Amino acid sequence: MSLCKIIDVDADKCQNCHACISVCPSKFCNDGSGDHVKINDDLCIGCGQCLHACTWDARTIIDDTDQFFMDLRSGVPMVTVIAPAVAASFPTTYLNLNGWLKKEGVSANFDVSFGAELTIKSYLEHIKASNAKTVIAQPCPAIVSYIELYRPELLEHLAPADSPMLHTVKMIKEFYPEYKNHKVAVVSPCIAKKREFEETGLGDYNVTMTNLKKYLKSMGISLENFERIDYDNPPAERAVLFSTPGGLMETADRWAHGIRSKIRKVEGPHTIYEYLDHLNKDIASMKAPLIVDCLNCEKGCNGGTGTDCRDLSTDELENLISRRRELMQKRYLNGDGASAATEPEKDEIVQERIIGLIEDHWKPGLYDRSYENRSNHKLVVNVPNRNLEEIYASMLKETQEDHKNCSACGYGNCKDMAIAIYNGLNKHENCHHYQHKLLQINSEKRKEAVTEFQKLIVDEFNSSKLLARFEPIIKAIEGISFQTSLLSINASIEAAHAGDAGAGFDIVAKEVRELASKSKDETSKIYESLADLQRVLDNAVDQFENQLHVFLSEEGQSK
Repeated sequence: MSLCKIIDVDADKCQNCHACISVCPSKFCNDGSGDHVKINDDLCIGCGQCLHACTWDARTIIDDTDQFFMDLRSGVPMVTVIAPAVAASFPTTYLNLNGWLKKEGVSANFDVSFGAELTIKSYLEHIKASNAKTVIAQPCPAIVSYIELYRPELLEHLAPADSPMLHTVKMIKEFYPEYKNHKVAVVSPCIAKKREFEETGLGDYNVTMTNLKKYLKSMGISLENFERIDYDNPPAERAVLFSTPGGLMETADRWAHGIRSKIRKVEGPHTIYEYLDHLNKDIASMKAPLIVDCLNCEKGCNGGTGTDCRDLSTDELENLISRRRELMQKRYLNGDGASAATEPEKDEIVQERIIGLIEDHWKPGLYDRSYENRSNHKLVVNVPNRNLEEIYASMLKETQEDHKNCSACGYGNCKDMAIAIYNGLNKHENCHHYQHKLLQINSEKRKEAVTEFQKLIVDEFNSSKLLARFEPIIKAIEGISFQTSLLSINASIEAAHAGDAGAGFDIVAKEVRELASKSKDETSKIYESLADLQRVLDNAVDQFENQLHVFLSEEGQSK
């Protein structure tokens, strides 16, 4: 089963800067071999880091917001399940949102927080029944995809229970028969939830809070103008914290006091995936915790990939959720003087009241979940162990010193860049070292070419050599002139001896003498012209050498 597309790339906006590759935990889902970076959806885990790394708006989320409203307006029976992160995205109007949705035609709204209460029971029941060493929490679909694709050895430790969202969907189908055949739209803080819905066949629309806000703004809708309406399922209590890092731990502690010491809280893409890479070894050596409470997003689902809350401070986000938790606790303490009880007594009262509701909505086996080992997918990247040195050579990495691991390519190390090139996911030109080395090689070639050209100029046009070449010719002309002059003298003598008979011959002798004289004069001019040519060429060579010196200096400064 292929993974659905959840991030779109605008090729015209993409600058091929590789910022997306740099932040991606699964580097090879990106294809940087062309003029823009493409995404291989079957290798993408949906962590959403590239959305925030791209400053050119070349990457956008794909969800079902538009389709949801089209179907709602066309009369499709619909219920919504709404994630607890709604209190961060719509801090004062999350109940008004319910009122507006019902006015738009939604039949009922369900709070995923109560599904999170059910999830904790499922986890603890699994631990008790299987005596599990370690259970990896799985509310985050990006983490599930990462394990399915890249860490299948951890699949046996992934909680075999649905996420809070799917607990909520199954709860509706089982305990609210009037909505059993309704379509389910999930108001979600996560772009990857669409993957979860398609993989399990549960949930029909992933309506991200980001695009829901955009829709409201585009339509000029102000939620304050709508009635505040509560959810249609029992109220949650501690599990409204589930969207916050550590929320699972807080909720589990209600069921089993002291269990928090056996829970490891890990979140953020720079931490969780490296943690998972080592987890199987730690489980084998008995160093791992009982429960791994893990989230892809550093600020939890409150700052999820499908929200616009990422830039809010952690304290601001958690304050909004904590405020809601206090309100929910007060709801369970209202009446019969419970609000006047001590804090320990309050916890006992709340626990007794909410646990009864949870038990009423929980059934063994109802919320079970299985996973798919995707590591054998045909598109999984091949690691060229034998051919690696050949690839390094093609990247002009001839020595260990050439392995800069400079991160300019986005991979963080030269080996991963070589693997990407081997698999056709990148090209040599995107390696900074390759470009630099190529520049050096071409620079050396240019220097050699210039030096050879200089030598040719000096050798071929050095004026002394030029004069040396012309000297035998000039000497020959001078010799001819001298011999012509002698011939003229002899002719004159012979003409005088011949008397009147030699008068004509004397005229010829005079002409020959004049020719000899002119030849001598022209020879002198050649010497003068060659001397001028020598000065011109010497000056040209000097200028060429000066320009060469400037060029070589600039080449050295550019390195």
